[in-house]
Amino acid sequence: MRIAVVTDIHGNRHALFAVLADLRRVGADQVVFGGDAALFGSRPRECWERVLDLGWRLVQGNTDRYIATLGPGLAAVGKPARRPTDFRATNVAWAAERLGPALVREMGAMPRQASIPSPAGTLLVVHGSPGDDETGWSRDDDEQTVAKVIGPTEATAVVSGHTHTAMIRHAGDVLAVNCGAVGRSHDGQPGLATYAVLDDSGGRWSAELRRVDYDHQGAYAEVQALGVPLSEDFANTLLTGVAPS
Repeated sequence: MRIAVVTDIHGNRHALFAVLADLRRVGADQVVFGGDAALFGSRPRECWERVLDLGWRLVQGNTDRYIATLGPGLAAVGKPARRPTDFRATNVAWAAERLGPALVREMGAMPRQASIPSPAGTLLVVHGSPGDDETGWSRDDDEQTVAKVIGPTEATAVVSGHTHTAMIRHAGDVLAVNCGAVGRSHDGQPGLATYAVLDDSGGRWSAELRRVDYDHQGAYAEVQALGVPLSEDFANTLLTGVAPS
C-alpha cells in the first residue's frame, strides 16, 4: 500500500498543480491532505476546491482552523483587512472572503488526524503533532526531540507538516516523517514543492520525500498582482525558501 501525504499548500496553485502531476506518476493508493490549504496564498479558493474535488482524506491544519473559527467573526465586524497590525486576522479575513461561507464550513469540519491501519502497524497523519496542530518537528531536530514532540503513541509511523521543513527520523520505534510543504517550503530550496510517500509493502513502513519543480516566480508574481496582504519577508519566502523572520 502506498500512501501519499500532502500538506501546507497555502493557496499556492502553481505548487499544487505540479504536485498533482507528480502524484499521477507515483500512483498512490490513497492521498491524505495534512492541513493548511489556503492561508497566505493567492488562490485559496482554487486550491481548497481542488483538494475537495479530489476526494482526499482530510486533516485540519492550524491555519485551516484559524479560517474556520476566526473567519465568520471577522466578517461580522466589517473590514478587518484594514487592520494591518493584526497580520493573522488580516490574512484570515482576506482568505475567508474569497473562500465564501460554504467552503469555510467545509474547512471547519475536517478532523484533526487520520489513522490508517496496516499489517505494518498504524500510520497516523497529523498536522503538527498528535493532539497539537501548533507544535511540530523539523529537520534540525534530533531523534530524542522528535520522540518527545510525538509523545506516547500506538502508531508505527507518524506523518506531519506544519514546520515546512522535510525530514525522516526513526524516533525510537516510530518512523517520523515531516512532509515539508507544497506551497511555502522553508528548506532553502525555492521552487520545490515537497510531499511524502509512504509504503508498507516490506512489512514495515518506509518513506520517501518527493521534491517537485514548480514556477515559484509565477507564484510570487501572483501574490503581488492579487494584493495578498503579506509582509515583504513573508512573500519573499516563495523566492528564497527561507522562513520569514
